[in-house]
Amino acid sequence: MTGAPPDGTRFVPPELARVRSQALAQLHRLYELWGYQPVEVPALERYRPSHPRAEQSFKLSDRDSGVLALRSDFTPALAHWVRATYPEVADGAGRALRLRYSGTVWHAIDPELARTREFTQVGIELVGVSHARADAELIHLARESVRTVGLTPRVEIGNPGFVRALFDLAGVPDDRREALADAIDRKDRSDIRALGRALALSGPVAAALLEVPDLYGGRSVLEEARRLAPWPEARAEIDRLEGVVEQFEDDSELLLDLGMARRLAYYTGVTFRAYTFDFGQPLLGGGRYDGVLLPHAAGFAIGLERLLSALPAPGSAPGSAGGPRVIATDDGAARRLRAAGVTVLRAAGADASSARAEARVRGIPFVLFDGTLEAQDGADEAELAELRRQLGTSEGAGRG
Repeated sequence: MTGAPPDGTRFVPPELARVRSQALAQLHRLYELWGYQPVEVPALERYRPSHPRAEQSFKLSDRDSGVLALRSDFTPALAHWVRATYPEVADGAGRALRLRYSGTVWHAIDPELARTREFTQVGIELVGVSHARADAELIHLARESVRTVGLTPRVEIGNPGFVRALFDLAGVPDDRREALADAIDRKDRSDIRALGRALALSGPVAAALLEVPDLYGGRSVLEEARRLAPWPEARAEIDRLEGVVEQFEDDSELLLDLGMARRLAYYTGVTFRAYTFDFGQPLLGGGRYDGVLLPHAAGFAIGLERLLSALPAPGSAPGSAGGPRVIATDDGAARRLRAAGVTVLRAAGADASSARAEARVRGIPFVLFDGTLEAQDGADEAELAELRRQLGTSEGAGRG
């Protein structure tokens, strides 16, 4: 179709755009209340093969024959900004920087495999410190991010260091670790078993690797992990995870997953994903990546489109919640209502009868003309009274 957007992108209609704006405002306010400061980074970057998402980057030719890329992730750009602006933090000084961001990112992926190539990313980074209290702060905010948009959170927490320690003990080669870690993260026992045979893994550590996917649940999982993996290197990583969980007065919405092993080469400490009930995909994910981009850093990112897809569908009828409540021919009176925070649509016609007709078509409950506020059939009397109070009058016709 002529004018259709490219595959993996889409138009956003007004009712959904309104919900997006509201969700962004709620998330921004949450992070602001916790002391996270907004940062903006360029949408265009210099292409670097070392970028964590270099393979997913849209590449563009610059006028000087250089290669640019559309932003595919906020974290590397934020790390560059920290290194340039706070060199002492980039050198390891123990100073906490709390940063938040939101904006569009682009992934050059096959839209047949992943339907979205352009999406909105919202997230926070806690830079400069590395301890259980900092990790717990991010998990608190991950949980509240889901709750603040009206969903019930469930946060799964893991520590890839546990799987990494088992790999070290088993002697898993570096070039085979990602595949085995991915199988463990997916809890695919057949793949774990097949990869273990291909690597000739045997003995107690190999047996422990096969059981890791079952280490999922409440705090009792920690003791199960200690029995399964009694080696000091593995126990140290279990203790690290326990130290984070102990930061919570209420851990009823937390689940532990010792098999969480995604992006093993990137995440160096505690990682987490947030879910909600009756929605199978994670709404956000993140964790600690000390030494990868900065000496001490952790954070998480939300894909806004996925978060909103877990919400009930917004009303699409004309005049649904958030739409215009009043249609007006009287510009002066309309100005007073807008100043009070009321959404007022300017009528296409200048007379009351055409304004009434337009209100009926659009499903707008109130008509304002010549200083008179008139209610359509079915409009709420309490809302009419409140609008008249904001308008500064109790006069006017009743119902049209």
